[in-house]
Amino acid sequence: LATLLVKDTQRRTAEEVARAIEGVGGSFHEFSGNNSFGLTAEVLPSDITLALQLLSDAILRPAFKSATLEIERESALASLQESLDDVVSVGRKIMRAKFFGSHPFAIESGGDAAGLRAIALADLRALYRHLIVSGNAVLAVAGDFEPKKLGPVLKAFLAKLPSGQVAQRPAKIISTVGDFIEQQPRQQAIVFQAFPGPGLQSPDYPVSEVADELFSGMSSHLFERVREEKSLAYFVRSNRMVGLEVGLFYFYAGTSPERYSEVLAELDLEILRVQQGRVTAEELRRCQIRLKAGKRMSQQTNSARAMQAALNAIYGQPVNDGPLYEARIEAVTLSDLQAFAQKYFQRSQRVQLVVKP
Repeated sequence: LATLLVKDTQRRTAEEVARAIEGVGGSFHEFSGNNSFGLTAEVLPSDITLALQLLSDAILRPAFKSATLEIERESALASLQESLDDVVSVGRKIMRAKFFGSHPFAIESGGDAAGLRAIALADLRALYRHLIVSGNAVLAVAGDFEPKKLGPVLKAFLAKLPSGQVAQRPAKIISTVGDFIEQQPRQQAIVFQAFPGPGLQSPDYPVSEVADELFSGMSSHLFERVREEKSLAYFVRSNRMVGLEVGLFYFYAGTSPERYSEVLAELDLEILRVQQGRVTAEELRRCQIRLKAGKRMSQQTNSARAMQAALNAIYGQPVNDGPLYEARIEAVTLSDLQAFAQKYFQRSQRVQLVVKP
């Protein structure tokens, strides 16, 4: 849906849309993920009228054409097939399916082959009518503009959206917990350990930010021990998949088929170290510094600021959350990390997967 919105409209073909935005040196594209989707336009201040016109046409006057759908379907299928060449991607897809079960997060936002092939124009039109309503939309602008002049124009645009709300539909996660081995025609082994994690709206979310930083990076205790000291893995780190109410916190590493059990043992030891409260104050401080610096660096462009503001607003978070974010990260203590690991990293909730030759 998001992809087709930036293509054909009732006023311009997809080619004419591309030519219009490229003619002013700007960009106009879609984004979509696990929790939201939208459009973004970036232009010079003198071309904001064109940007708003393109946005308005895309949102209010899309033209869902079968030929464009087929082109984008083939592109999406090709991207999906390409991802299957990467053993980490293959393992992550399997791990997500086992962890999330029937929950929608079981399928990555790029979809699966069966779903992509089944999409019809009627599905897109129905989803468009369902989601693009005034109670489900946020518009954010960042850069050089005069609020008193632009504000009324933006309000007039938003006023044209069909009225309505989109009800939240919470879905329960029923994981297939346990230890699994998946054989693939690959040269290396990939290991995953997946646990429940907090959602974006959870009080535990800032602690999960620090925990993810603690287990990742080239200076982390996990990396130093597994890769540098014992030479067990090519890479090792943690990652997250975050929804508004639920999440997934997982560890993964690339290793040799002969040594994957040693890597799994090291992951268990590192989790135990945190659960026992053996993280040092210096480790915590480094994580906090890196997170705060990374947040500031990520907000250096107008597009990043607009995106952050829009996502925060649509997720019910403070729009300008930079100072608040730093305060929340600073407030995380060593005991918070220990309690987090004890609460979430329980073996009874774990999905462990080994992908090997």
